[in-house]
Amino acid sequence: MELDPIIVCPETLGPLRRVDEGFWSDKAQRLYPARQGLVFMGYPERDATMIRSTMEEERLWQGTGEASATNLAYLRETVDGAVDLINMLQDYLPESGGQPRAMELGCGNGWVSWLLAAAGFDTWMCDFEANSLVTGLNLEHQNLGDGKRFVADARYAPCADGALDLVLLKEFVHHVEDHPPLFNEAARMLRDGGIVVMREPVLSLWRAIYELRHPDDHEGHHFTWPDSYLRAIRRAGFEIVYQSQIYDENANRRRLTAWMKKRAEASISEANPSGNLLAKLQLRLFGGAALVVVARKIRRVSPTKRPPMVTIDPSTLVVDDAELAGYAEFPAVLEEASRRLDGVRYPNQT
Repeated sequence: MELDPIIVCPETLGPLRRVDEGFWSDKAQRLYPARQGLVFMGYPERDATMIRSTMEEERLWQGTGEASATNLAYLRETVDGAVDLINMLQDYLPESGGQPRAMELGCGNGWVSWLLAAAGFDTWMCDFEANSLVTGLNLEHQNLGDGKRFVADARYAPCADGALDLVLLKEFVHHVEDHPPLFNEAARMLRDGGIVVMREPVLSLWRAIYELRHPDDHEGHHFTWPDSYLRAIRRAGFEIVYQSQIYDENANRRRLTAWMKKRAEASISEANPSGNLLAKLQLRLFGGAALVVVARKIRRVSPTKRPPMVTIDPSTLVVDDAELAGYAEFPAVLEEASRRLDGVRYPNQT
């Protein structure tokens, strides 16, 4: 397993070199072990208790054999939307002299990263839960080879400054309680003109009232308001070039909310993707939609100091071959969906 030179130590952002057990950072004096196709990076020492608790919660949620049936059902329900998102975002890619580079943060199994690779992106992926990542090792592609799956805190990704054309955040940001630094990290990794793409469920007045009465039992969820995300994206040095909302067909079934949803959907067009005032009010009052944002890096923000880190222990990888067998159907589902991918293109490209 070899690493691309754009991959660096997540604590120091210095170079790494290959050693028998993985990759060594001279500057940090730390080994990052490589095991079973994964590279184990790190997370801030100050967050150790929270990270370990959340790792276990995520392992049970998406990194076990028992979870495979639920994960496969979710894949089948959402894969077409992911294809649409990848086809759409390519209208905003910066011009490039070569193959565009992409990284998905908070990738889970990595099936969306596989779709990016199938569309033609040179792709890396990052998730801090090793069992979730390893369930996607059967998703093979020439653009997604060895040394491209990182067990790491996405807030401190192991990527050099200005190395990427695209950072993808698909239904991940709500797992990060303090989300503004995540957008700062995306901006750091992107070259000038690079894009960050987010698809994210958001908080609405309806949902906030509901959760007061029915608290979310998933401790790692931190849903927030659309405007909180939009402000954080702009403050990280981005210009929002596309904004829309994608409604869940099962949401807003009552007469009034169904009417508002229908009118809001009708107001969203290619010319005005964020919709009119009614669409904006509907999203914030009744919700039932994912916020989709494409933002282009237009300025650089001051870098933040990287905190002291600890290496993620490879012993956290406990899923066995029998459990991994439950993920055998993923490649076929993705191959079928990938037939609708447009392939890498750039703005105004015909």
